Amino acid sequence: MNVSAEQQLILIADDSAANRLTLKLELTDRGFAVEEAVDGTDAIAKLGTQKFTAVVTDVWMPGADGIQVVQAIRKVDAEIPVFVITGGGPGLSIASAAALAQVWGARKVYVKPFDVRELVTDLSAELTA
Repeated sequence: MNVSAEQQLILIADDSAANRLTLKLELTDRGFAVEEAVDGTDAIAKLGTQKFTAVVTDVWMPGADGIQVVQAIRKVDAEIPVFVITGGGPGLSIASAAALAQVWGARKVYVKPFDVRELVTDLSAELTA
């Protein structure tokens, strides 16, 4: 993709304000612009209004879950890098969530607790490749 960080808008979809803030701080420290979605439904709505360079989404969220977010992204843009965060959830094991996310095209799945710096480093590398 090879676009400078200043030109890149990253969507973070997570129902945890603390998780969004941690990711946002790390991403903005590296020069990325960030848009936040408070849940999956909000993320899907934002996909229709803005063009994102990459998306980071939790799996287990109210409304639409992260798998539905990934599916919606693939309808808009088959190439946009998607990074998925999971801790599992009711009726969905961590392994099942990770497998579903990868089937729908997630670049990488991070299991909670995860290293935010690793995710941002991976995302940066993907966008400068």
